Amino acid sequence: MDADLTDFSAAQQQALCELLILAIYADGHLPTVADEPLPKLLTALGHTEEIARQREVEATVAKLRPLAQFISSAKDRAITLANEFTVRSQQKQMYAAVQPIMTRDEHRSTWENTRLTKLRLKFRK
Repeated sequence: MDADLTDFSAAQQQALCELLILAIYADGHLPTVADEPLPKLLTALGHTEEIARQREVEATVAKLRPLAQFISSAKDRAITLANEFTVRSQQKQMYAAVQPIMTRDEHRSTWENTRLTKLRLKFRK
């Protein structure tokens, strides 16, 4: 993900970070964070040092961990976060960041397919 977040508000930047982490949880195959678009996003958010990126990921994971244990809670949170994106170009950028994480393997869960379909339908205009 080549992140150009200049037109994203702080709330949208945080929402994108949380959506990416929820997508990683939804995938169920947690790779190293270095394999994800998350480091690029965090660098674009100003976390240029590795330790700062790790702290941000750990803080976001700690916040989302209780939600990720319950599929319905994670689904609700994902839609709430997606609602932060009201401009079509931002919606496309958000979806482009989340979609590859959830479709990278052959083992797509119902949760992954449902989330992607809901996001795709929500942002189709």
